[in-house]
Amino acid sequence: MCVKNSMPYLMSSIMSFQKQKYKNKELIVVYSESNDNSLYYLESLNDKNIKFYKYDGPIYKSLNFGIKKSNGEIIGILHSDDVFFNELVLKKISSEYKRKNIDILYGNILYSHKNNLLHVKRIWNNISIDKSFKLPPHTSTFIKKEIYKKNLYNVNYKISSDTEFLLNLKKKKYKFLYINKYITIMRYGGLSTNAYYFLIKAIEDIKIFRKYDLSFLSYLRKILNKTKQIINIKNFKSTKYHKEVNNVAKVKFFDLNKFNNNDGKIISALNLAFLTYNEKYKLRTHKYEFWPDGFFSKILTKKRKLAGRYFIKKIISKLNNNKIFKNIYILGNLNKRTKNWINKKLKRKYIHRNIPYGNINKILRAAKNFQINRKSLIIITLPTPKQEMLANKFLRIFPDCSVVCIGGSLNIVSGVEKKAPKLFNDFNLEWVWRLRFDTSRRIKRLSESILILIKIILFRKNNLF
Repeated sequence: MCVKNSMPYLMSSIMSFQKQKYKNKELIVVYSESNDNSLYYLESLNDKNIKFYKYDGPIYKSLNFGIKKSNGEIIGILHSDDVFFNELVLKKISSEYKRKNIDILYGNILYSHKNNLLHVKRIWNNISIDKSFKLPPHTSTFIKKEIYKKNLYNVNYKISSDTEFLLNLKKKKYKFLYINKYITIMRYGGLSTNAYYFLIKAIEDIKIFRKYDLSFLSYLRKILNKTKQIINIKNFKSTKYHKEVNNVAKVKFFDLNKFNNNDGKIISALNLAFLTYNEKYKLRTHKYEFWPDGFFSKILTKKRKLAGRYFIKKIISKLNNNKIFKNIYILGNLNKRTKNWINKKLKRKYIHRNIPYGNINKILRAAKNFQINRKSLIIITLPTPKQEMLANKFLRIFPDCSVVCIGGSLNIVSGVEKKAPKLFNDFNLEWVWRLRFDTSRRIKRLSESILILIKIILFRKNNLF
């Protein structure tokens, strides 16, 4: 498995491997430098069957590197946004290799919507490779390691090296076996299914076909053959396994009733600010849980909106009746009125730390000097995205703490900032009312958020739902 900016779908891929019933398994993960939280997630795994290596190189160099590191006798490729079809895939493949004298095994695949594995868009089954231009699906093919030792991927191609690789194996007359079972679910949007890369792939495929004395007509027949995958589409019956591997990559909503154990999480509002800045800064990690806040969140999640001022009251009520956290830290620049409100409502001792005004780097430098005890609750009162960036930093340093990102809600409940009139709340226009305070910063942030939101909608880049 090659990993580069693979969150959140990486979580589904890893879970599908971990759920395999076959015991003698190994997953080699080749990680390339990313600007999301892929590395943080990989480092959190505690699985003896998963080994990951850092290696910066293009996809086929990384695959070759991973293959050389593998200890298995049979090797398959699982991409970081794809999943095994069910828990029995590896067990079935192992049994077929034991029963039959074969070199290469392949099976069926499903193509799903990028954000929903249960929404199947294409189906590739009843696969024949009797014609020279017909090849098995790369992601459902398992090959003996002794064959890989002699036949690695050609690193001169950006996307289509697997095409040449499979044509080469067919030419060498290795023994193929097709099993009419689903092996993999592939998400749309990877290199092989991304419209942006279609032209590059087409040019490389045609070059490879010529290299193997296959005509342009053969290439067209290969492309036209894919229409059957759409025409023959059928809905498959999803199981508990499918729902689990699908949902692990999606947003988790915070359950206040389960706020009784310190399992190291970040709790934040799911609102327009987070949706857009998550696209820009890759804020979300596997540690996040959300409460729906704001008009846009209500539209996207279909859940009832819970404004931050009500949420913080619920949190404080829970803390008054729950001693699971050894210490409570409130980080932010609180004025006297806000402190008085906290002292009145919170029946437990807390430690307050001021945070300097300025950019996020200045804040992070100051935070290095904070002394935080283990198994504590940290409440951060900064605007998004600064509070989430700080929360991510804290949880890496203090993994057994939990963090609540509450923004400016304490200023509202304490009366420092006036609540929006009922009319504004009824029409989901509270955000308009709040532009009266700290106007220039909020208009700037709103403008940036709207621009990023338009980009998300136009290019369908949102991967939260």
